[in-house]
Amino acid sequence: MAICGFCGFEMTTGRSCTVDACHVDGRRVELDRFGSEPGMSRYRSARCGDCGVERGGLHHPGCDLQRCPSCRGQLLSCGCRFDEDGPGDDASESPWGPTTPLGVDPNGYLLERGVLGGVDVIIGRDPVPESDITTIGGIRVTTPVRTLIDIAVTMEPEHFLEAVADAMQRELFTEEEAWRRLEQPDMEQHIGAHLLRMTLRSLGRS
Repeated sequence: MAICGFCGFEMTTGRSCTVDACHVDGRRVELDRFGSEPGMSRYRSARCGDCGVERGGLHHPGCDLQRCPSCRGQLLSCGCRFDEDGPGDDASESPWGPTTPLGVDPNGYLLERGVLGGVDVIIGRDPVPESDITTIGGIRVTTPVRTLIDIAVTMEPEHFLEAVADAMQRELFTEEEAWRRLEQPDMEQHIGAHLLRMTLRSLGRS
């Protein structure tokens, strides 16, 4: 058996991996699915000859046939650098020093482990614009709307609905503010944003 360390599936029988993107400075760069790569239309096998995923599935990291999403060469050997490759020459400038990739969070963004002030920290590479940042007690935190977007995928639907309803009842944000944020381009494919849209509609706020 060969178990993928990222998705946990057995490679020769699993349909697809769960790693669907690389990241450049926290920005997602989508990966090709097996069979959709340029020049692969003549490749008729139902499974990838290297990593074993089914046609239409996501390659397991390290697959010889995975194309680089930037240069379109072989990802293993093309030389392009992504956040998943770890720190570059400027690692010493990072406040948490060298980091170790942990995979991706439920929203599909890179997670890393680092050390800050002698304490282990988990670093999320989901890009957060300054408009999603506020300050409470001198500490920079995400706004209530952005916080709900980010945690949506970690909560049961009924609990998330309660959290959204409670936040709006406490006037942490208005309906108009929530929809204005959800309509911005960076939220178009965000899983948590999709869940918040569904929840607002279920509350009759569409």
